[in-house]
Order: sequence, then C-alpha cells, then structure tokens
Amino acid sequence: MKHLAAAAAALAATLAGCAPATPAPDARFAVTDTTDYDPRTVNTLPAPPPTLKVAYGTESARQYGELRMPQGKGPFPLAVIWHGGCWAGMGGTVNVAPLAAFLAANGVATWTPSYRELGSDGGWPNTFTDWAQGLAYVKTLARDHPLDLSRITLMGHSAGVTPAVWLASGNKGDAVVAADLPRARALVALDGPLAVGPFVGADAAICGQPVIAPLLGGSPTELPGRYAMLDPVSNAPLVKRLLVVDGALPDPDPAVLDRLRAQGIAVEVIRVDQAQHFNLLVPGTKDFAAIGPALLDIAKGR
Repeated sequence: MKHLAAAAAALAATLAGCAPATPAPDARFAVTDTTDYDPRTVNTLPAPPPTLKVAYGTESARQYGELRMPQGKGPFPLAVIWHGGCWAGMGGTVNVAPLAAFLAANGVATWTPSYRELGSDGGWPNTFTDWAQGLAYVKTLARDHPLDLSRITLMGHSAGVTPAVWLASGNKGDAVVAADLPRARALVALDGPLAVGPFVGADAAICGQPVIAPLLGGSPTELPGRYAMLDPVSNAPLVKRLLVVDGALPDPDPAVLDRLRAQGIAVEVIRVDQAQHFNLLVPGTKDFAAIGPALLDIAKGR
C-alpha cells in the first residue's frame, strides 16, 4: 500500500507540473492611479507629444488634428478619436491624449481631430463638416505614414461619440460631406449617447444648457431628418464590431443594442464606475484597466 501511495503522490506531482501556468498579470492594465478625474484635472495629465500636428482645413484654427505613430514599419491599424465636451467647447484633444498615446505605444496609430463647436463657429453645418473633413484627411496622412486604412476604428468620448457613430454609417448627409470618406470596420462609444434625439432634455441638465438643438439647428420635431441621420437604428453603422463603455452618462438603451445586433454588428458592453466620466480615458485607473484589453483587441482588428 505504501508503494501505491508513493506512486499516486508521484503521479499527482507530475500532473501538477504539467498543468498550465496562470498567466502573469498584464502590466499595461495595472491599477496604479486612484485619482478621480474631472474635466479640469484630466487636462493636466502628461502625454508624449504627437508625431505630427497638422491642419486638415483652412476655415478655422480648430481644424487640426494630432497623429501618433507606433514604432516600427507598419502598416498600422488606425484609431480616429474624437474628444467630447458637450458639443460646446468643454473638452479638447488634450482630453484624449493619454488614451491616444497608450494606443500608439501598443501598435495602433491614432488621429485625434479637433473641430468647431458651439461657441467657436460650430453647429450645423460647420461642426459636421469638420467631423467629416477630419476623417477624410486620414487618406492624406496615409501618403506619408504607414497606415492600414482597411483597419480603421472610430472612437469617441462623450459628445465625441456623435461623429464616431454618424461617420460609421451609410448616410453621411450630402449637404455637409463632400469628400470620399474611408470606411471604418469597428466603432467604440466611450460613455456617450449612441443617438442624440433621446438626449434632448437631458443635455441641459448634464451640460448646463441645451446644446443638441442648437447644434443641429432645431428640435427633433423641426428637423427629423437630421436626427434620424444621427440615429444608429435608422442609419446603421457599417461596422463589424461595436464596443460600448457605459459610465456616468445615461445607460445605453438595451433595445437599441438589440437592434444593432440584429443588423449583424457584434456588440460588447463594458460597465465601469457609474459615477465617473473621465477615469476611463486614463491608463492606470481601474476603469481603464477594465476596458483597455477590449480597446486594443478591437482597434487592432482581431
């Protein structure tokens, strides 16, 4: 019996040695920052300078973007990232610089276009023209930089979700889009409304003033076509994947998500701290750790 017990113990030890090892934690997603960021403090975060800062238009100083390229030969997948700010100048490209730098450091080129907003000659049609021109300019960037335009992900934070969802769709609006836009394969909504119509009313409470009707030039009753153009159910995004990050803003409508899935889009929802709107932009925070792996996965086109 002693021999059998010894043999069993030896076998168990051997099998234990063959068991797969637990993978080491990914240091890129370690929680090292417990700060709760707000619209001011998020702008103080350091980020490496962009590879290139360049104007994509000539009508406004707001028509510029920042390109960040990974190291290596490429071609690299590209994430186009629009900042938020209530469509009214409360944000800027500095909001998303740490996120853009993180993606570039991990093999994803990033282009973060600024744009005219309410208070800076924005509204219909200028804001929409800037959104479209900013996206169209990636074709110019690709002439001198190794960008893989077959792997474009559109990302937006807060109000920046609006251009991301709209420019991923089939109907871009002939009145404001003259350029031939590259097609996106994936879409990321970082705590922002997927459609602006249902947000009318809530916008005044969140932004301190009504912003959506001034942005579009009228109410949903007055301009139903414009609101439909910005509704992903009636104007479907032509993408394969959609990542929705649900934070402090109102939760995404499950019925809308189901309709998008029915359109053939693989929809993933990640819920982060419901009291925080900016932590998810900051590598090192708990919220970023929750979404970082999915961001890289979708942006790299796997």
